[in-house]
Amino acid sequence: MASIEKLVVQLRKKKQEASKLRQKAEQEFKQVRSAEKRSSSGLTTIDKKIESEREDVSDVSTVLTQKNSQLESIERLVEAAQEKLTREKEAIEQAQQEIEFAENPEEKENAEARLRSLNDHVQELEDEIKNRQKTAKKISGEVSNYSDVKSKIDSKIQ
Repeated sequence: MASIEKLVVQLRKKKQEASKLRQKAEQEFKQVRSAEKRSSSGLTTIDKKIESEREDVSDVSTVLTQKNSQLESIERLVEAAQEKLTREKEAIEQAQQEIEFAENPEEKENAEARLRSLNDHVQELEDEIKNRQKTAKKISGEVSNYSDVKSKIDSKIQ
């Protein structure tokens, strides 16, 4: 009988140990499950943030493309105005020569009127060029700012 009692005691101890191990395993499982939920929600938050940043990059890229197009367009307009200015200055020289070599007062008056008109047009072109260069400088600064913003957002995404 004593051996049966010993066996019962041993079995009860083993049952208690098994019960403790089961409780410990359940507790560890709950901790792992909790950590998984936290990391899953954290990953979801990070994914949303990355997607938001990507949208921001897309928006900034669109604006940057528009600003670059504006800048290129203004540069073409400035170049065209400078070419016109060169032609007008040549026309002024020609009008001055016509004034010098005019044979009658009517030719001289017509050449002087043409010269005044050309001078006015040259002044308009010079003003136009100055204004467009100011605008180009402003847009160039905006392009630089948007490039910096895009670079910062790209860094955040990575």
